[in-house]
Amino acid sequence: MDTQTPRYNAYMPSAGIASFLRSPICEDFSKVEADVAVLGIPYDCGVGYRPGTRFGPREIRNQSTRYASWGTGNAAGYWDVNQKKRFLRDVSIVDCGDVDITYFDIAANMAKITESVSALLARGALPVILGGDHSVTFPNVRAFAPLGPIDIVHIDAHMDWRDDIAGVRFTNASPLRRSKELPFVRHMVQLGIRDVRTRESDYADATAQGVQIVTREDIRERGVAAVLGAMPELGNVFVTIDIDGLDPSIAPGTGSPTVDGLLYHEVRALLQGVAARGNVVGFDLVEVNPFIDVEGQTSLLATTLILEFLGAIFAARGR
Repeated sequence: MDTQTPRYNAYMPSAGIASFLRSPICEDFSKVEADVAVLGIPYDCGVGYRPGTRFGPREIRNQSTRYASWGTGNAAGYWDVNQKKRFLRDVSIVDCGDVDITYFDIAANMAKITESVSALLARGALPVILGGDHSVTFPNVRAFAPLGPIDIVHIDAHMDWRDDIAGVRFTNASPLRRSKELPFVRHMVQLGIRDVRTRESDYADATAQGVQIVTREDIRERGVAAVLGAMPELGNVFVTIDIDGLDPSIAPGTGSPTVDGLLYHEVRALLQGVAARGNVVGFDLVEVNPFIDVEGQTSLLATTLILEFLGAIFAARGR
């Protein structure tokens, strides 16, 4: 990673290149030397309704500049007023740019995604992947084969368990089913499921394959602690967060908003619990659509959630 004297000492959000959290940019994967590598996937070819998630990574980066005053020494990272603790004090982050998406070629794009994530894992970094629609999760997960067995925790309004749509098997309706078919994927837990379009056959098939499905109503009635306690034992964990898992009142900028979603504090607590119970080796956050967002509200929420999840992950590692 190249280092140089900072040019923007005032650190105003409106100045400089909008990398994620204003972190250094390193697009040569072979030179990544950081704890966390951020990768954008500007892809929405798996969407059947409202496009626009290809611009999600860019807008998440734009909003993230609000939280970029890392500082040094005792001011490094961020201080959590709720827990009265500092997080990410000594954690290094680089922004690795985006996967170079090609027009209309699903196989080529998915190969590029897997190769890119694999390259970051080979450098020992924790991949933080900004979507893009949810179809990108399957090629993301595919890169983690060397770390298998992998457990998957999935936050979403939808199960994403369709086998195909008119013969197409790689849409944003299918990534969790495709991922469970990978031989190194072990446990899978789906959190926040509630969509009225959930198909009985998909539910039956997923549960028959051992998937633990926890509805939004389950979380409300049982509470986060009980839901976490009922999860299977977690080892190396990949987490996939569909922003429509959260309620559209706080995350309106998504293509398939679904009423009665999870609230921010619930998702944060679930992610903190997963980080404490398993070894999170990577995660993605998908389906942010700036075209239908309200004043950047959803992108800002996504940034905050990523930041606090990283804090929980590295706190669980003793950092």
